[in-house]
Amino acid sequence: MSSYNRLAMRIVSQLLPFLALASCASIGGQPASVPGASEQFERLKRLEGDWIALAGEGDAPTGTRVNYRVTSGGTALVETVFCGSHREMSTVYYLDDGALALVHYCLGNQPRMLARASAEADVIRFDFAGGANIGWATWHMHTAEIRFTSEARLDTRWTSWKDGRAEGEVHLALVRAWK
Repeated sequence: MSSYNRLAMRIVSQLLPFLALASCASIGGQPASVPGASEQFERLKRLEGDWIALAGEGDAPTGTRVNYRVTSGGTALVETVFCGSHREMSTVYYLDDGALALVHYCLGNQPRMLARASAEADVIRFDFAGGANIGWATWHMHTAEIRFTSEARLDTRWTSWKDGRAEGEVHLALVRAWK
């Protein structure tokens, strides 16, 4: 077995317990199916590749790298932000019983969010639906918005909460890194 295959198997085996826990963490039982969730997920998967933060736009330092990678036979999309830095974080997007869901592996907690129906075709909005290592007063990401500006431009906004209310927002303005 090649070192690449061993690495891939190790990564998948480490993610599986978290995905299993995340699928059980839904508030109020199973998520409600959202019309268009499969199409939204397919659109997210088309983000696969490297993206770079734009100069002068958003909150990430210019040149910040974000990577999207389809994994697990096409059933999950892994987003890695701040690639290679000590602040590196990952978000896993997947379908859960007809709803588009994500688990954001943040600095110390793992909020889970579900996409809600949107009248805007180029926007996907997610709302908090539980998670791990999150108490009422714990700082965590609580909502997310992905706006598809074009095939080569993407804007994301993540709202953090603490003590039961919105605390701040992080905006990433990204462009596709063409090879």
